[in-house]
Amino acid sequence: MLRKNRSATLQELLLTLNDGKYKRPDSNLIKYLRRLSHAGILERERIDDGKLTSNGVYRYTLVNDLGPKAPVIRKQAIYDPNAEEEL
Repeated sequence: MLRKNRSATLQELLLTLNDGKYKRPDSNLIKYLRRLSHAGILERERIDDGKLTSNGVYRYTLVNDLGPKAPVIRKQAIYDPNAEEEL
């Protein structure tokens, strides 16, 4: 979805990715997006959601398109299956 639209919020990503298999799919997705942000693949921006008591939501924007295969998070690095190398 990020390759097609270039940016999305966590809620938008969960609508397309969540198949109901996991109890807390948001926690895994947040960790994955955070690691990709730290690696410079995504840019994270806080946006206001209009609610008075809310801190807002994050919008993730793709800044480094690695290819059609999604990056794989490993303990020490991020693996790019398109280039078959670690970032």
